Amino acid sequence: MAVIVVGSLNVDVTARLDEMPAVGETRLAREGWVGPGGKGANQAVAARRMGARTRMVGMTGADALAGVALAELKAAGVDVGDVRVGTRPTGMALIMVDSLANSTIAVVAGANSELDPARLEAARAPGPDDTVLVSLEIPLATAAAAAQWARRARARLLVDPAPAPEHLPAALWRADVLMPNRSEAERLLRVRIRDVRDAKAAARALLEGGARVGIVKLGGDGLVWAAKSGVFYVPAFAVEAVDTTGAGDVFAGSLAAALDRGTGWADAIREAAAAAALACTKPGTQTAAPTLEAVRRTGWL
Repeated sequence: MAVIVVGSLNVDVTARLDEMPAVGETRLAREGWVGPGGKGANQAVAARRMGARTRMVGMTGADALAGVALAELKAAGVDVGDVRVGTRPTGMALIMVDSLANSTIAVVAGANSELDPARLEAARAPGPDDTVLVSLEIPLATAAAAAQWARRARARLLVDPAPAPEHLPAALWRADVLMPNRSEAERLLRVRIRDVRDAKAAARALLEGGARVGIVKLGGDGLVWAAKSGVFYVPAFAVEAVDTTGAGDVFAGSLAAALDRGTGWADAIREAAAAAALACTKPGTQTAAPTLEAVRRTGWL
C-alpha cells in the first residue's frame, strides 16, 4: 500500500499583510518567507505525515529553487525517485495572507508544465493496493493520463480538481473521490453554491458525473459528501485560524492516507477534515501539515 501523488512542486513566496492591497496599491507586509509548496508536494507531505508510505511524481527545474521545493518532501520521508528535472525553472507561487487568514495565490507553472504523459508513463506504475492522488497544477492532459494510469493498475483514484478547468476530462470525473471546494464545484457544475443545501445538491451532481464519492469543501462552513448510501454534512472543527493556505491540500493528502490504510469513508473524511483544520492554526503550507498523532490528540475523532 502506498499513496502516489501526481502533481506540482513549487516554491512559495508568502507575504503576511493586515489587509489585501487594492489594484495599483502598494502595502507593506508584516512579515514574509520562502518555503516549499505546490499542490502535489503539499499533498504528498500531508499524506506522509498522516502515516502513509508516499511517492511523488512531478518536475522541478535545474535551478537552486529545486532544492527548496524538495526539502520538506525529503525531510518528511517522501520517495522522490520519480521527480524529474525539466528545462524550465522550478514552479513558484506568490501568496498574500491577510489578518483574517484569507489568502490570494498566483502560480507560475514553470517545470510543472513539462510533466507530460510520456514522463508519467516512465514513472514506476502503481499497484492495485495503491492510492493515486491527482491535482491540476500540471497539464490537464497529464492529469487525465494519470487517472487512466491508476485505472489500468486498479489503484484507488482521488482527484482534487484545483485549479478547476472549464471542462474536466471524463477520466477525472470517474474518480473514486472527486473533491472540489465551493468555487471549483461551481465552475465544474455551473451552479451557485450559497449554503449547505446547495452543496448537497452539488455533491450529488458529482456522483451523477461519474464519481464514486463526491465531496464539496466549504472552508469554515465544513463540507458535504455524497455516496450511493446518502448525502452527509460534516461541520468544520473550531480553530483559531492563522493561515488557511494549503488546507485543501492537507485535506486531500490526509484523506488519501486514511483510505490507503483501509479506513472507512465517513471516518476517513472526518480525519482529513480534522487535519485540515489543525493545519490552519500554523503559518505556511507543508510546514503546517500535522502528523496523525497530533490529529488524534485533538480528541475530535
